[in-house]
Amino acid sequence: MSKTDDQANETTEKIKKSPIGVILAVFALLAIIVVIGLANNAKTTTSDPTKATNQEQAKPASAETENSVDANQTTGIVEIEAQATSIEFDLEKASTPRILGDPDAPIKISEHSSFTCGACAMFHKDNFKRIKKEYVDTGKAYIVFDDYPRNMFDVKIGAVARCVPESAYFNFVQLLFETQKTWLNDDYVTYLTQNAKLTGANHAQIQNCLNSKELHKALAQRQEEATKKHNVKSTPTLVINDSVVISGLSPYQAIKEALDAELAKTAE
Repeated sequence: MSKTDDQANETTEKIKKSPIGVILAVFALLAIIVVIGLANNAKTTTSDPTKATNQEQAKPASAETENSVDANQTTGIVEIEAQATSIEFDLEKASTPRILGDPDAPIKISEHSSFTCGACAMFHKDNFKRIKKEYVDTGKAYIVFDDYPRNMFDVKIGAVARCVPESAYFNFVQLLFETQKTWLNDDYVTYLTQNAKLTGANHAQIQNCLNSKELHKALAQRQEEATKKHNVKSTPTLVINDSVVISGLSPYQAIKEALDAELAKTAE
């Protein structure tokens, strides 16, 4: 080893042993750590430059999707409601009296009844069923139910009844008469609506009939016509073949005799 090398080593040893040398070594180490850290950060950033951007874009994209779904759902509900409230209302069909049985049968029985009439309810619980069984179901007669409203209750009840499917009309009417004591109160519309829906009528159809002033007027006009044409003054009233009038809650035997007499005429 040369003399110069010995001097260099000796100088190095002195630096290591001195406090200043230790401090310089620590600073050098810290500088190296900082440089390495900066290099790693730069590498991470440049390795996937779109990652941070994509993450930032992901949040608003997700929010937009959620808002879009909510908007579509709301639109769907509005469309359904609009369709429901825009259902066509056929006034002529709704105001036409309903028929039970074969309209070609030899005897026509026009029934003029009021839904709030207690005697009418009694008629439907007994005599109506017997007439249907013995004359309508056998093809001897058919019944035309002609509302005879005495008050606004009757008008609205009759209007709702005209909203149910025609095939369910007489069952609905029979239900109303048999349960008259149940619904004859200030909350009658709720009962009517609930039971009308069970027949297949939807809410919009029911509301159309319930609130139609034109239908209410048509039902009232039918009552006036019955009064003028057949002198109907009380309910229930049966008019047989537009000629024989049976007023009030008559015994079934009296009704049967009148029907049989008309049948005999058609057989001549």
